[in-house]
Amino acid sequence: MATREVVYSTCKSCHGGCGVKVTKEDGVVVHIEGNPDSLTNGTMCSKGLSSIQHLDNPYRIKYPMKQVGPKGEGKWERISWDEALDTIEAKMKAAIEEFGPHTIAISQGTGRGYNRYTHRLARSIGTANVISPGYVCHSPRLGLYGLVTGYGRLYCDYHGWGGEFPKTQIMWAKQLEISSADSEMCTWYMKSLDYCKNLIIIDPRASAYATRATLWIQPRPGTDCALAMGMMNVIMEEELWDKEFVDNWTFGFEELRERVKDYTPEKVSEICWIPKEHVIDAARMWAVDTPGTIQVGSSLERQANCGHTLRAITCLMGLAGNIEAPGSMVSWVLPETGLIEDFFLDLPLTDEMKSHIIGIDKFKMGAARTCNPDTMVKAINAGEAPIKVWFSVGGQQIVHMANTKEVVAAIKKVEFMVHVDLFMGPMAEAADIVLPAAHWLELDDVYDMHPRFMIEAHNKVVDPPGEAKSDAWIFNEVGKRIAPDLWFEDVEKCLDHQVRKGGLTWKEFSKNLVSGCWGKDQVYYKYKTDYWRVGGGFPTPTGKFEFVSKHLESLGYDPLPQFCEPGESPYSTPEIYKEFPLVMSSGFRQPFYFLSQYRNIPWLRSFMEFPMAQMHPDTAALYGVEDGDIVWIESPRGRIRQKLRTFPGIKKGMLMATANCFYPEEPAAGFHGLFISNPNVLTSNEHLDPMYGSPDLTCLLCKVYKATDEELKEEVFHTEEYGNVPTGGQQNI
Repeated sequence: MATREVVYSTCKSCHGGCGVKVTKEDGVVVHIEGNPDSLTNGTMCSKGLSSIQHLDNPYRIKYPMKQVGPKGEGKWERISWDEALDTIEAKMKAAIEEFGPHTIAISQGTGRGYNRYTHRLARSIGTANVISPGYVCHSPRLGLYGLVTGYGRLYCDYHGWGGEFPKTQIMWAKQLEISSADSEMCTWYMKSLDYCKNLIIIDPRASAYATRATLWIQPRPGTDCALAMGMMNVIMEEELWDKEFVDNWTFGFEELRERVKDYTPEKVSEICWIPKEHVIDAARMWAVDTPGTIQVGSSLERQANCGHTLRAITCLMGLAGNIEAPGSMVSWVLPETGLIEDFFLDLPLTDEMKSHIIGIDKFKMGAARTCNPDTMVKAINAGEAPIKVWFSVGGQQIVHMANTKEVVAAIKKVEFMVHVDLFMGPMAEAADIVLPAAHWLELDDVYDMHPRFMIEAHNKVVDPPGEAKSDAWIFNEVGKRIAPDLWFEDVEKCLDHQVRKGGLTWKEFSKNLVSGCWGKDQVYYKYKTDYWRVGGGFPTPTGKFEFVSKHLESLGYDPLPQFCEPGESPYSTPEIYKEFPLVMSSGFRQPFYFLSQYRNIPWLRSFMEFPMAQMHPDTAALYGVEDGDIVWIESPRGRIRQKLRTFPGIKKGMLMATANCFYPEEPAAGFHGLFISNPNVLTSNEHLDPMYGSPDLTCLLCKVYKATDEELKEEVFHTEEYGNVPTGGQQNI
C-alpha cells in the first residue's frame, strides 16, 4: 500500500509567497495545492501549481560543470563540487590579492528570498558591486518610499484590520492579480474590491480588471509623472487636499503647489494623449473618496524618469492624506524577527566599499549599495570596469538588461564567471562554471517577501536531483572559503541566525510556517505616536511628510517632482519618430510566465509557444499587418520578431511586446535564441534615470512589418555583431 505524506511549505514561483500543501506518495510529489489555513487562503497561480514539472524535468542542471570551449558554444564537462568550489575560491582570492575585492561582482535575479545572501556574500568579501534587477524593479520604490517611512515600505492596506477598506483604489501600470509582486498578495486585493467605490486603472493596455474599473486611463508610455502632476493640479485648484494632514504633518506644500501649477488638465491631455476629463475625474475620486491606495507597477521603474514619477505619485498620496490611515498606504509593523535584511546589514558597508561602487558618482540613490548594471556594461566594453570575477545566482542579466548586444559583449569579456541555476539558459552559457540549484520544493529556507508583516518557511519536500544544492548552501560554502568568520557551520545554523530575534530556532520556525504581525496587532497613524520619533512625526529631516525632499536636495537632485520626456519619443526625438512611428513598451505580465522563467515547463509553455506582441486592430491595419502574423519589430538598435495579436484593449499608436524572451530548446550557440525575440535587443542604455540609473525599457520608438515566408524558412538569424546564429529553422519564429 502506498505511503502518503503531506508537507506544508511556501511557494516562491513568483513574489506571492502563497502557503502550499504538497502531497507525496512513496516519496514522489503527486499533488500541489494552496494551503487553505495560510494567510493566502489556499490561493495559488499556474506558476506554482506547475512546480511538479520542475522536479524530474530532463533539462535540470544536476551537477557542477565547467565550460571547455569559448563562451556561448555549449561545450561543458562535469566536475565535482570540490573542484568547482576550489576554482571559485582561487579565482576570488587571486582577484582580491592582485586587484582588490571590488573587482568581484555578485549578481542575482528577482529578490525572492536570496537577496540577503547576495549582499552578505558581497560584504563579507569586501565588495559592494552587487548586480541586481532592483534598479528597474522595486528598488526605486524602496528608496523613495523610504523618504517617508525611513525603511522603504509603503503598502496598500487591503485588509480591513483598522476597520476600513480602501474606498478608492488606483492600479498604476500593475497586474497584481497575475504576478502578486511587490506588495500584498492578490487574494487580499481581490477581496478588498468588494468594498471599493472607485477602481482606477492606469495602463495603456487593458488588464484583467479594466472592464470592472470606474475609470480606465490609457496614458502614452513614459508620461505617468505628468499625469500625477496633473491630478495634483486639479486637487490644488479645487482645494480638495486633506487640510488636517497637509497643515499639520507635511513640509513644502506651497512649493509643490507652484510646481504643479503649469500641469493643467489641458496640458496633461496633450502630453499623455488622454482626455482632460480623465485627469479631472481621477483627481476628484482620489481626493474626495478616501481612504485610498495606489498600487505601483514596476513598469514605472523601467523608465529614465522613474525617480520623479514615483516622487510625484508619493506626493499624490500625501496630498490626499492617504498615509498611515486604515485603508490607505501603510508601513507594516514587522514580525518579531525584524527585517530579514539584518542578515547582511549586520555587516557594515564601509566607505572603502562604497567608493568602488560602479555608478556611485552618477546615481546617488540607486548606487547607494549596488552597482549600476548599465554603467558597468559600458565601462567593461570601454575597458574601464575592473570586474575580474562575476558570481551570478538565478538572474538572467543577459536577457533583462537594456541593449542586449552590448550586454553580451561585456559579459564575454569578464575573465571568470560562475552561474547558479536550475536550467541552462543564456546566462549559464556565458559562464565558466555552472552550479546546479535546488528548487523551492527541494530545500529548507526562510521566505521573506514584500508583504513585510510576515516571514514564512520553505520546508523541504523531496531531495534535489543529482548533486543540486540550495542557494543558502552554495552561498554559505563560498562564504566560508573567503570569509570563514562571517559564515556558518551548516545551513541549519545559518537559518537559526536569521530567525534568532524572534526567539526561534529554524526547526521551531519551520513547524510554525509563519511569523508575523497582522490583524489588530498592526499600528496605524504611526506619525501621531513615538513610533518614528519622540513626540510624533515622520523619520525625515523635517520630521514631516516632505513634498520638498530635503534628502534629495542634499544629494543635488530637484527636491520636487518634475516630468521629463522619455529619451526617445515623438517629442524628444522627432527625427527618429518619422522612421519609427510606434511607441513601444514591453514587459506586460502573463499568468503563466514570470519574467524570463518557465519557458521550459511544458504546461506553461503550452499557453504561449511563441512570444506575443499586441497592437490595436486599427494600428495594425495602418501598417499592413494582421492578427497571427509573424512580424519584425525594429528600433534604431536592431530588430526582433514576435507573433502579432491584435487587441482592441490597447492604446492606438503603440505596440506592446512580451519581454525577457529566449528559447530554451534552441542551441547554446546564440545563447538559446536570445536575439530572436527579446525586446531588449531594441532598447537603449543611453538614457538613464538620474537617481537610479534606470533605462527606458517601457517607452521607446519602433516600427513593425510582416516577416516574409522566405525569412521564416531561413536556418539562421543574422546579426551584424555575432554572425549567423542558428534558430532551428521553422520550429521557431
